[in-house]
Amino acid sequence: MRPTAAPQCPTEATATAEPPYLAFLGRTRGWSGGCPLLTGSPRQQAVLAMLALRAGQEVSAEELVDGLYGEGTYIEDRWGWTAEELRREADRLRALLAGSAERLYRTEEGYLLDIAPDRVDAIAFERLVGAAHALRTGSPADAADLLQRAFGLWRGTPLSGIPGPFAEGERIRLRAVHRIAAELRPLDPPLAW
Repeated sequence: MRPTAAPQCPTEATATAEPPYLAFLGRTRGWSGGCPLLTGSPRQQAVLAMLALRAGQEVSAEELVDGLYGEGTYIEDRWGWTAEELRREADRLRALLAGSAERLYRTEEGYLLDIAPDRVDAIAFERLVGAAHALRTGSPADAADLLQRAFGLWRGTPLSGIPGPFAEGERIRLRAVHRIAAELRPLDPPLAW
C-alpha cells in the first residue's frame, strides 16, 4: 500500500478556494486547503481571536486596542501609538493570512475578518452546546451526539498563550460554556446486573 501524499502547500502567498479554519480551543492554529496557516506572534493571535470570534463583523479599532491593552487605553492614548501598533499588527496578520485569499479588511471604524462562523472552532463549540441544550429533553440521543461533537473540538485552555483582557474574558466565558456542556452530558448508562 502506497502512502498518501500530504497536500501540496503553497510556498508563496497564493489564494486558495477553501476558506481558513481557525482553532482557539487550545493553542491557536489555522488551516486553509489542508495546509497550516501561520498565526503569528501572541499579539497577532490576540487580534486574530478578537476578529475571528466576531466572524464577518466589523470590530472597531477602539475595541481591538482595549482588548489588547485594557479598557480605556484607546481613548487615553492622545498620540495614537496604540492605534498605530494595531495597524502594524493587522498588516502583519494580513500577510500571514494571504495564502488563504484576502480575508482581513480595514473598515471605516476598524477591521473585519471575512470568515464564516462555522470556520471558527470556539463559535462552533458554543453553537453545538446551545443546540444540545435545546434538544436535551425532546431528543436526548441527538443532544448527546451534539455534545460529543462539541467536546471533540475542545483541545485545552481556550486562547492559550494569548495575552490581553479580551482573551482572559473569553477564556472565562468559554470555560463556563464547557461546564454547562459537562452538566448536560448524560451519565454513562447504569450497569446491568
